[in-house]
Amino acid sequence: MKVYMIGIGGIGMSGVAGILKESGFEVYGSEKGNLYPPSSEVLKKLNVPIYKPDPENIRKIKPNAVIVGNITKKDDQEVVASKELGIPLYSFPSFLNKFVFKDKKVLVCAGTHGKTTVTALLSYTLEALNLDPTYLVGGVLKHSELNFRKGNGVFSVVEGDEYPASFFDKEAKFLYYQPFSLILTNLEYDHADVYQNMESLKKVFKKLISLIPKEGVVVYNHDDENLREIIENTSLKAKTVSYGKTPGADFILLKSETTFKNLSFFNSVIAETPFKKTLKFSLVLPGEYNALNALSVLALLYGLDLLKENWEKVFETFLGVKRRQEILYANEKLVIIDDFAHHPTAVKITLEELKKAVKPQRTVTIFEPRTNSSKRKIFQEDYVKSLSLADEIYLKIPPGLESIPEKERIDLHYVSQTLKNMGKEVYFLERNLNFNKNISEKTLVVFMSSVYLEKEIENWRKN
Repeated sequence: MKVYMIGIGGIGMSGVAGILKESGFEVYGSEKGNLYPPSSEVLKKLNVPIYKPDPENIRKIKPNAVIVGNITKKDDQEVVASKELGIPLYSFPSFLNKFVFKDKKVLVCAGTHGKTTVTALLSYTLEALNLDPTYLVGGVLKHSELNFRKGNGVFSVVEGDEYPASFFDKEAKFLYYQPFSLILTNLEYDHADVYQNMESLKKVFKKLISLIPKEGVVVYNHDDENLREIIENTSLKAKTVSYGKTPGADFILLKSETTFKNLSFFNSVIAETPFKKTLKFSLVLPGEYNALNALSVLALLYGLDLLKENWEKVFETFLGVKRRQEILYANEKLVIIDDFAHHPTAVKITLEELKKAVKPQRTVTIFEPRTNSSKRKIFQEDYVKSLSLADEIYLKIPPGLESIPEKERIDLHYVSQTLKNMGKEVYFLERNLNFNKNISEKTLVVFMSSVYLEKEIENWRKN
């Protein structure tokens, strides 16, 4: 079966291409923009033919199905050509549901923050425990350099996103997976271009929770008030297992202490669990938030009766995900991190925990508000508070900012001036970054964007 993927360069679409190719599909794709790491690296390994968008591609290849990326518009020339030829259009979640996940027990990891790391750790653990899972992650796992795996086991693990599946299908992507079990990391207002308010966002999460069968498990963050509310107000068929720092959770995080030794992170975790009163394990992922991410995976494994004796060793050897607190460079005086954080809460928590672990004398942040939500004024004051954790801030004006109505658009000049009034050094990325690797004071540099800041990262590499 020939499959053509419009917008193949996205991280999710690249992983779908991998799963389909390993499943025996003949895969082609197109991408109008440049390909960036890490998805460009995945696609290169797959050796999938990738074209510039052109309706002639569809006419020549004559695919049996066309998968449409969720940023593709209805007037896209390849979409129009596909319709003219009568070729069925799918979103990638609907295609996976119909052709890949139909005989699987799908484990969905969802939430505003942390879902990529949780999906990756759960996937890695099931693989290490010889359960041969299929998985699709919104980031590249460091141990495999891939964001997907096609397995023959009963479980599939997928990162669940509440964003609409495509221009012709406004259903939230994660609803297509017909999940057997679910991890919910947290729930904050996001996707302001799609969801008018928090209530509309809660509604779609309630719908997701109600899909879990009685044999399945819903794991949720007990610390999150929004999640507690929707759990309490949804007709649940499945059992629930909670985790968090607060009393009343089934799995309680008692302590998480991260050190930065030998130019890498070491996170020592202590938790109270239903199967052991004082449980100790370690991670190479920094921060309390990653300890909680790990606890959510542990809770699901416990709920599904999948815990095996060597799970601690598996957690300890999990290297993490590219662009999630990824160490790009480190010596005794300079630590440079690349991170995906773009929501103000993620920016705040990541900077706090990195500073706590690295203990720098100076912190530099390079930040780009690139997503549809982060470009909006709704988070403007929150970004000021989060970015103020750095001493020196570089702001990058994202592409397409002018397409947001001015009254709704984030004012980066206001953000800059407000931070300057707080005594911070603030610059727009109109000059080259110059991080001297022989600096005298210990410095932490954090790149933060929902895309790979290739040019900016190459600038410091040259200096």
